Amino acid sequence: MTRIHHHCGKVTQVVTDGPFGEETFAGSHFISSMPMRDLIGALHPAAPAQVRESAEKLRYRDFLIVSLIVNRANVVPDNWIYVHEPGVKVGRIQNFKNWSPAMVPDPTKTCLGMEYFVFENDKVWSTPDADLVELAKRELVQLGLAKAEEIEDGAVVRMPKAYPIYNNGWSERVNRIRQYLSENMPNLQLVGRNGMHKYNNQDHSMMTALCAARNVLGEQHDIWAINTEPDYHEEKVDNGSVDGGLRRPAYAEPPRVSPVSSAAESTGKAA
Repeated sequence: MTRIHHHCGKVTQVVTDGPFGEETFAGSHFISSMPMRDLIGALHPAAPAQVRESAEKLRYRDFLIVSLIVNRANVVPDNWIYVHEPGVKVGRIQNFKNWSPAMVPDPTKTCLGMEYFVFENDKVWSTPDADLVELAKRELVQLGLAKAEEIEDGAVVRMPKAYPIYNNGWSERVNRIRQYLSENMPNLQLVGRNGMHKYNNQDHSMMTALCAARNVLGEQHDIWAINTEPDYHEEKVDNGSVDGGLRRPAYAEPPRVSPVSSAAESTGKAA
């Protein structure tokens, strides 16, 4: 995304630079899954200085995976293994076949994903693919999960900004950005882990996108009510009820916007 144009309280068009050069796309509704930091940086006209500063301070952890083909039908019964062994760099191992046999087309083999949590352009990230495959092979053998002669091939996939970092002040920064966008670009919805700077799992991330699409069709889902925050803050308000700052709703479709108002209307009372 090169630029996001907005005018008179709404996003009007986006400009991309791809295989066909610079292209412009106009629309009435826009959904963004790009990193929140990049989104604010692409706005034209630019966001206020305080909003830009908040976005620039958002940080991310990057990720790469080395997928190894093991010439064995079954290696371990687990879907994934978290690795705490200090003698290796790998942090987690995915066993794709145990998620679904369809992920490994040859039933006589197993595909293991050696996951490395990195920062973009650090030593591991910058290592050539061939060397990363050799590193992953050595570590898989060192962990006792396969023999060197069983490992037939490998491939590397790098994923920048895979994990939003919850560093000091992240919540205030995200809330400042949210407020600015909701007040100035209500036809723009943010979805996904990067779009919302939320450490959501894949299911929640997909749910945010589904509900955003439904909102375009006229529904009113509170997308920000979909999350997997590890904790949340509650405080008493004057009437004795509990007010949640960061919510952790059910693992399901979120409530519609303004549920209290809807309930009041159904009983003939004003909210």
